[in-house]
Amino acid sequence: MNSSKRTASTLQHSILLMAVAATALGQTLVFTLLPSLGRATGMAEMEVGLIISCSALIFALASPVWGTMSESLGRKTVLVIGLTGYSLGTLMFALVFQAGLKGWMTGGLLLAGLVLSRMLQAAIMAATPAAAAAYTADITTPAQRTQGMGRIGAANNLGTVVGPVSGGILAAVTLVFPLYAVSVLTALMAVGTAIFLPPSPQVRTRHTLGLVQTLKKGLGAYADPRLRDLLMTGVMLFMSFALIQQTLGFLFQDHFHMSPQAAARTLGMTMMAAAITSLSGQIIVVQWLRAPATLLIAMAVPAIGGGALLLWLAQSQLVMSAAVLLVGLGLGFGMPAIMSLASLRVGHEEQGRVAGLASACPALGFILGPLVGTGLYTLDHRWPYLLVMVLLLPLSLLAWRLVRSSATPVE
Repeated sequence: MNSSKRTASTLQHSILLMAVAATALGQTLVFTLLPSLGRATGMAEMEVGLIISCSALIFALASPVWGTMSESLGRKTVLVIGLTGYSLGTLMFALVFQAGLKGWMTGGLLLAGLVLSRMLQAAIMAATPAAAAAYTADITTPAQRTQGMGRIGAANNLGTVVGPVSGGILAAVTLVFPLYAVSVLTALMAVGTAIFLPPSPQVRTRHTLGLVQTLKKGLGAYADPRLRDLLMTGVMLFMSFALIQQTLGFLFQDHFHMSPQAAARTLGMTMMAAAITSLSGQIIVVQWLRAPATLLIAMAVPAIGGGALLLWLAQSQLVMSAAVLLVGLGLGFGMPAIMSLASLRVGHEEQGRVAGLASACPALGFILGPLVGTGLYTLDHRWPYLLVMVLLLPLSLLAWRLVRSSATPVE
């Protein structure tokens, strides 16, 4: 009996982590390609930032709603919906970019098509991370929660490692070809999840809420005083990352006179190295040393600050890459810590809703991060990194308060 339980648990974890990794691969690949695709289709830096910001807003609104829906529909169903939506949305996004590269769509029409397709994709793909985090909370005890969320973070980083490498290789065919490959991959993952993932052991709510009630309950998570400090911390962490990630591709093109294709490859390799650093930190510190979530938050802040400072001072590609490694390490500590602390502050009946809120933190950071970052970049290439250093002041205060008021697990 124990052997069969262990086998079922391994299967659950494996499929769940593969779903998270596939989504992360696609997201990182898109972020890596966007600066080059934008330049190749004649778009300005802020227009590229607008695509990310608009889709991030929709993702942030949809994530806690999908988390709430998973309480009645089940984690597995919502997870499959998210993967399917990601596949179809990526295909639509690729087709619009293909039209732009061919000259069939230009100017405002192209921008509108890209923004709309990305927003539609975000509205459905938001289901995946919310359901994955809630599923993880269902199959872990409070004592195991940080390590469980750490595995989600590690899977996310694994996809982030593979994404830039595969994107750089596939972009040699055409810049838009990697997007088609991601669409196929996530479609296969949706089928595999539907067939092989066992249902979550959660106790589903007896009554299915109507659409208006679901929206009200899901979005109400943003006003929950129990989660306010965690939400603010997560948003600032990911906004700092967005400011750096969405300007680095332009910096490589302008500072080192790279072509769009060369910049995409260089940025991809840099982000891959950052993901490896983040993954290593999670394996060593989160899984092996079992560091508490509050300590992880305290370690995340100086790592991101150090990376921003290096980017402010950097004149060489090597130093810039080292800076991104520090930022990646900081996110590797911060992401599972926030998800774990949020999960531990509520009971089992609220895990889906809170998982959705925690999963929205990256999107919330990417609402303003790319738009503000690319806007500042047009004025001075160092200003986005100065803003990251300014954000560290309130972020440090929040981290200090979190350490002082460590969350009490809810049994």
